[in-house]
Amino acid sequence: MRTLVCRHCGREVPANRKLKHLTQYYCSEKACQASRKLSFERKKYKTNPSFRCKKHQSALDRKKKLADRGNPCFASQYQRSYRESHPDYVTDNRQKQRHRYARKRDQAREQTEIVNPDTFMQQIPDNDKVYAMIEVDYKKIVNPDTFISKSLDMEIITKVKPMFVRLL
Repeated sequence: MRTLVCRHCGREVPANRKLKHLTQYYCSEKACQASRKLSFERKKYKTNPSFRCKKHQSALDRKKKLADRGNPCFASQYQRSYRESHPDYVTDNRQKQRHRYARKRDQAREQTEIVNPDTFMQQIPDNDKVYAMIEVDYKKIVNPDTFISKSLDMEIITKVKPMFVRLL
């Protein structure tokens, strides 16, 4: 008798004898069959545009049917009317959301780090060249001191307004 290891629960169970030419991956438990159906629908949703369109339309129809029954949890009309009748709630919530977005942006900025700021510079400064210092946003640069293998033309440098220019 054939056995299989269920992909959902991980148990070893006997395979269904009636499925002779098909490979079985899930056992007959209710939770495992729900997992099988969900994985099938997710794969189908990603690969089949008509399935995705039908699924979206059925969700809209279900939402409209629940709204027609008077269920306020699923009706966007209820939310709209609540916001219209409570303008203080709307302004307060928008202000709180701005603070949450700002805090999230600040956390993202703090997480950017320079990986290796003290790399060995292989270029030896040449006294016959003009050097330009240009303002750089170091939050976006992972390693600002890396070796630059090609020399820059003065045309490229003069397009950007330099902070300080000196002749060594």
